[in-house]
Amino acid sequence: MSSKTTQSKNPKPGLLISPSRFFYARSNLLAALLATAVLAGYLVFVLMGKGAAFEVANSSVRSLGTTLGFGQTEILAFLAERSEKMILAYINFNQVWDSLFALIYGVMYVIWVSVLFKPYSKRASILNLLPFGQVVFDWLENFALATLSNEYLAGGTISSTTAALASTFSTIKWVFSLLVYGVILVGIVMRVVRAIKKRSLR
Repeated sequence: MSSKTTQSKNPKPGLLISPSRFFYARSNLLAALLATAVLAGYLVFVLMGKGAAFEVANSSVRSLGTTLGFGQTEILAFLAERSEKMILAYINFNQVWDSLFALIYGVMYVIWVSVLFKPYSKRASILNLLPFGQVVFDWLENFALATLSNEYLAGGTISSTTAALASTFSTIKWVFSLLVYGVILVGIVMRVVRAIKKRSLR
């Protein structure tokens, strides 16, 4: 049999197939619980402390990334009530600490989805990589917010286009978040039904 025939019958997996299969194969309940513990520890011992550096007492918005969309007016109000030092801390927060947080929660959700859908991995395909969509738009939002903060420090104003992009990225991020929670909920239901069916066949 020629090498061309062999290649046609055994095509190389797509760009996303290999990492998807990796997570399905390596994910288990212990890994999911460990990833959850790492996320919780990072949130409590690192992220909250870094966020305190730009926190304003009695402010309605602690960080723009925690709201579902925002406009140019909200961004300017957020930056105006903070000192230059606090804005610099906010830039560092978005570029480093919150971006790392996004990667950690992304991996955690991928592991949980992989655990729940492992019995259905052939049909679910790359569904377990869905949380990385949230990570990508979280990073884009962070980059846009850091850019806006630097613009404000340089000239006291911000680009309306960049502000609109930041808001759009934020909205898409939260849409992905809802989708991920929905997938996890469906996965839990499917596993419960599977367990009940197995028990009834005994």
